[in-house]
Amino acid sequence: MPEQPRPRPSRPAEPSDPATGPRPGPGGPDTVADLLVRAGAGVSEHRRRRAAEHGLSRTGLAVLQVLDGTDGLVQRELAARVRVGPTTLTPVLDALEEDGLAARAAVGGDRRVRRVVITDAGRGRLVAARSADRRRRVPDPPRAHAGAIREYLLAVIVALEQDHRGQTR
Repeated sequence: MPEQPRPRPSRPAEPSDPATGPRPGPGGPDTVADLLVRAGAGVSEHRRRRAAEHGLSRTGLAVLQVLDGTDGLVQRELAARVRVGPTTLTPVLDALEEDGLAARAAVGGDRRVRRVVITDAGRGRLVAARSADRRRRVPDPPRAHAGAIREYLLAVIVALEQDHRGQTR
């Protein structure tokens, strides 16, 4: 009868060092792509929690941020600036309007074209969210590296968008 392999004892996960960050797992150091995915997921979750603390969705917070710098936008333009589809934007605007944070009005009597504006209550909620964010910010890269990191991230985004467009044709 052949000898059965002995199970290896599992190694406990290595702790994270606050000064250097998480240590690589047993498979070796993380690739840049792995780190990019982890960082993106972390930033996304941070933004979701930050928005939720103020009774907003991430998209709702983004809408208020975009509207704050304008005198109002038509829904289609707002959707483009927030980078969501018009059908995704509609329920977000419904919730913001229900909470008194944004208002919609027909443009030139055309009920199909609606201009969205931030209300005073919306500005107040945005100010509260921004001041809370200043206390818990995702760190910016060192200035010497910021340009290169930005160029790399934009290149990744462009490559993925081109790849996605190529697959949907």
